[in-house]
Amino acid sequence: MNDSRSNDTPIASALPVLDRLDATHDQMRYWLGELQRLVNHMEDRGWDTWARDHARSVIDFFSHTARQHHVDVDRQIFPLIAGRGDASLETSVDRLRQDQGWLEENWRELLSQLQPVAQGFGGYDVDMLRHAADVYAALLLEHLALEQGHVFPAARASAATQMKAVEVRRAGTVLSAAA
Repeated sequence: MNDSRSNDTPIASALPVLDRLDATHDQMRYWLGELQRLVNHMEDRGWDTWARDHARSVIDFFSHTARQHHVDVDRQIFPLIAGRGDASLETSVDRLRQDQGWLEENWRELLSQLQPVAQGFGGYDVDMLRHAADVYAALLLEHLALEQGHVFPAARASAATQMKAVEVRRAGTVLSAAA
């Protein structure tokens, strides 16, 4: 009996994880706006200490929180919906995994333009910075829309169904033990 309970923990923790991942989506949208502000600032005023500090903050968020988000989705959400026989959902998961590779590649290109700004050196090209930021933002926003519009609702439904099944099993175990 204890073995089934230990296996139930990932299911029970899925809903709070989904809430946290949804909150990270909001943060990503915020930081994409900040990236846009930075690029606009660089086009209008060039490099200054505000640009340096802002570039550091943008780099910190997208290098850590955003990357970890993708790892968390892959490890904690995709398993909830894998093998459910829903071809559309499987296609969405495949697309999200492919997007993660493209996002990483686009991030590296964008980072190569942001690092000189953050370090106070020359070496950035504002037109390349604009292009890299636009490409990254467009792909990330599409990615987030697919997660929130299709994959996360399916994961929530799957977790809820699995939790109900666990409750039924537990109730049956309690009734069996009482008899």
